[in-house]
Amino acid sequence: MSTPLENKSTSKDIQKRFDNDVDRFSNLETGQAATIDAPLAMELITQAAVSGTVNIRRVLDIGCGAGNNTLKLLQSASPFDCDLIDLSQPMLERAPRRIEWVAWAGLM
Repeated sequence: MSTPLENKSTSKDIQKRFDNDVDRFSNLETGQAATIDAPLAMELITQAAVSGTVNIRRVLDIGCGAGNNTLKLLQSASPFDCDLIDLSQPMLERAPRRIEWVAWAGLM
């Protein structure tokens, strides 16, 4: 089933939805409830990154949301520098705070 282009969400529509869901997406286990296998997908992405790059020194997280993928990667490969990009300013404000807290607390 294909959605006509004029009925698709714009970048602004997507941004507004994410702006309103920062708290929900700030949960590693349930953040993407619409994606049933999101925790598994994050784990597979992390494993691929770690096995494909011996010494991860810098990461570019495009569409970082609340930072879940970066947090997951920090559990397996740290420390590294990270640049975060997202459409949603509230998400972009939340992600570095979460990542810095995990690094500060030594939970990596």
